[in-house]
Amino acid sequence: MKKSYLQYLLAGAALVSLSHCSDNDNASPVNEELNTQVLLDFSANLPQAVYSDLSTKTSTLYDQVVALGTNGATDDELAATRTTWKQARQAWEQSEAFLFGPVSTKDIDPHIDTWPVNFNDLNAQLNSGAEFTADYINNLDDALKGFHPIEYLIFGEDGNKKAADLSERDMEYLTALALNLKTLTADANNSWKPSVSGNYHTIFTTAGTGNATYPTQLAAYQELVNAMAGICDEVANGKLDEPFTAQDPSLEESPFAQNSIIDFTNNIKGVQDVYLGKYSADGKGLEDIVRQYNLQLDSDIKLKIDNAINALGKITDPFGKAITTQAMQIETAMSSINDLKDILETELLPFVQQHTK
Repeated sequence: MKKSYLQYLLAGAALVSLSHCSDNDNASPVNEELNTQVLLDFSANLPQAVYSDLSTKTSTLYDQVVALGTNGATDDELAATRTTWKQARQAWEQSEAFLFGPVSTKDIDPHIDTWPVNFNDLNAQLNSGAEFTADYINNLDDALKGFHPIEYLIFGEDGNKKAADLSERDMEYLTALALNLKTLTADANNSWKPSVSGNYHTIFTTAGTGNATYPTQLAAYQELVNAMAGICDEVANGKLDEPFTAQDPSLEESPFAQNSIIDFTNNIKGVQDVYLGKYSADGKGLEDIVRQYNLQLDSDIKLKIDNAINALGKITDPFGKAITTQAMQIETAMSSINDLKDILETELLPFVQQHTK
């Protein structure tokens, strides 16, 4: 269940047009050297680093799944596999703050992270006579492959699956799913590597004249801010609001692992990463451009990021339970994340339209 942020791109394009009309006679200062460096550091420190982590974790996950099917699985091995799944989720959910480029155009996102999933549909696959070949998995409905079917198989419907509960058929499906996830995340990783032909690093960081995808640096900056606002909208008004409003835990993102609040928090931490220009390494980020011209805006954005993360931290029950036990905390979290979305749309986006070209 994914929401496109095309609405933000279209809105941003309209604002750019208005901004250009109004700024013709009163141009704002533009630091082209800094703007270029921010794009370079974003590529190196965010997509390249995060997708590398993601690919490493899903490769480890696959190896652990294969080991589970060799000489009998142990509960310790299953626990280690669950830990790696959560680590891979952390990288993926943070990457959703920049959900553009090949991960979008190649449909990697829906192929690996469609939800909610219906365990009855998953059980139907297990009960079928299908051979779980690579082609078969590729052709499955998106809700039957990726992170969440793997989650169901290693955690179980109630989150307490034991290694002894893993059937031979479970292992066939699980192994095929883990291989598919490993393959797709490796593709996402390779797509941003500067050494790979046609890589997105070069496309994104050379925004400007002659670039068909980003004919101006402004277009690249719009992509960044729209992606940040888009994931805020999805978390507040999709991931949180839809199960809460419906009072339906089956709409939860990661119910079997009880990982949903961690997922949502990592989404917002991803927004923070993009704004600061840092993940495992630090570089120039949007904050450096904002701080050059508007310290108050920088402070306001950081405060709203902190408020959103802190509000999610107040939801202490598993999300499927919290929709009935912690309504106030959920409403506060949705409000805080929407506040962050609003400042990104109404203040940061116009700001970058003024200070990039």
